[in-house]
Amino acid sequence: MSTVQNKSTKHDFLNVVTLGKLNTHSNPMTEIAIVKEGLTTAGLCTFSTLMQWELSTLAKVLGTTKRTLLRNKDKHLNKQISENAIEVARLSNFGTAYFGSIDNWNAWLYTPNIQFDNQPARAIMNSVRGRELIRRVISGLQHGFTA
Repeated sequence: MSTVQNKSTKHDFLNVVTLGKLNTHSNPMTEIAIVKEGLTTAGLCTFSTLMQWELSTLAKVLGTTKRTLLRNKDKHLNKQISENAIEVARLSNFGTAYFGSIDNWNAWLYTPNIQFDNQPARAIMNSVRGRELIRRVISGLQHGFTA
């Protein structure tokens, strides 16, 4: 495995989107409090850069617009966007752990998959059920099922 891939799997994306307030081992009550308070765009911009996603792509996945994210740059985002961002970060931790790097995770997200009606995973990532399905498909891959 290359050095870039090793570095890619060591990111805790939950820590990135929350600007250090949460990590994969945080107390669920802390997470609830962070969501109620709302995340900031700064953490999302860092996550977007790290994931090599356009901010507009991330906004779509979170169920908002790039304009909303940029307009609220100095304010806390609403509960729904914050909760979606935490779930996308958590799913990205899971995906990069399985695929070994951000590049491989992104390649899989952009590849049409029969499990998603021949759409890429990123097309369904903007809903709770879509993220659950993505996680289930990756879990299946971990256990030897084909995608």
